[in-house]
Amino acid sequence: MGSMLNPGGNSPTLMSPAELQEGVASLSRGLYFKEASLDVTLSVLTEAAAQMSGVERVGIWALTDDQQELRCLERFERSSGRHLSGGALSASRFPVYFGGLRSEACIAADDVFAHPLTSELTVDYLQVNRISAKLDTPIHIRGVLQGVLTLEQVGARQPWTPAYRMFAQAVANLVTLALVEYEADEARRQAELARERMLAVFDASRDALLLADGDSGVILDANRQAERLFGCLRSELVGKHQRQLHPPAQQVQIAGEFNRHVNGQSVQAVTTEIQRGDGRVVPVRIETEVADISDGRRLALGIFREI
Repeated sequence: MGSMLNPGGNSPTLMSPAELQEGVASLSRGLYFKEASLDVTLSVLTEAAAQMSGVERVGIWALTDDQQELRCLERFERSSGRHLSGGALSASRFPVYFGGLRSEACIAADDVFAHPLTSELTVDYLQVNRISAKLDTPIHIRGVLQGVLTLEQVGARQPWTPAYRMFAQAVANLVTLALVEYEADEARRQAELARERMLAVFDASRDALLLADGDSGVILDANRQAERLFGCLRSELVGKHQRQLHPPAQQVQIAGEFNRHVNGQSVQAVTTEIQRGDGRVVPVRIETEVADISDGRRLALGIFREI
């Protein structure tokens, strides 16, 4: 691709638009989006963005949940080759800058001390870091501001051309993709943990529990106490219709009670009998809890207690 850095080291020099497009495309094809941790992905993106653009500092900042503070997740400094993190900017201290992030597609400050949206950062941030020009691209997830990608020139500066802005937006899009992937992975992990906890509680219950499909009445799961009460294995219970657990003479009545519970027409416990795997009839009391789940289905949890 040719040299990506300015030999002089002070003034940033972008690659050509075609090379930038290919560079961003190569980043987006990178396997680390699905295989690496979020920290590694952000580290790769900031370093690649700095090397491609020749900009001294590239950072990724995240808004706190209350939208009142930006915290630096990752920053790469090209001259030293260091990856850093930490530091915060508060909305109460810099209200104009935060307002600009919420209202502008980007903040392109060719002179950070003169630009109306960045000048308030002068004492606390710009001077201490020797920043002379700043290109900040907001990061949105599902339409909500979540952070910002910052490209920062140090010392001598050049204007932020349309090529810079296009490049910054493309990298910001990749950061958004990485954050969405991380959010989805975290949601899946939390869902799996919740499922494991639910199964642990389900299995540890002192009551016999049967989980059934609310629409069909087919048993989906059974705990260990249910195996003991019904005298058969979980694999033998799963797949049966709930009415098959009762003596033939009671099956029509029990099917009707089940439907009334599922449809919210009854909340009363039912006293009836079940027929064990060995044929023995056992009197029980059944309570039913019904839950609607996300795909429109209903689940019925039957709590069986021997009388």
